[in-house]
Amino acid sequence: TTKHSVQPEVKVADCAVAALYGNSLFMAGVEASLRDRHGLDVVRIDAALPGAQDDLRAIRPDVVIFDLDGPYAYLMLPFIREHPGLPNLGLGLDSNDAVLLSSQPYAALSADGLAKLIWSIRKNGAE
Repeated sequence: TTKHSVQPEVKVADCAVAALYGNSLFMAGVEASLRDRHGLDVVRIDAALPGAQDDLRAIRPDVVIFDLDGPYAYLMLPFIREHPGLPNLGLGLDSNDAVLLSSQPYAALSADGLAKLIWSIRKNGAE
């Protein structure tokens, strides 16, 4: 099932919404690491389910996070083309990095670093 912790199109003003796109064990670990952070709402979308990208659109997150090496990463390309202003953050487990698409790579060595990057994207947008 698709997991939502916020209702579509409903955001708390001071809360950043991060959509985790994928169903890998790696994404489950990212979700667990970020779940209880104050001011950050994490929504996980199972990319394998029909309508997953529709769910992603409905949530209107501040950033979409996906596994660069995951089996559904290729599905992000059409989504990125349709939503050029939405920051998409690919995480690489093997390389231990984060790539903000259409921007520069960032070091994401910890959950704290990832949470700070999400807040920076919300505040400043994708550079």
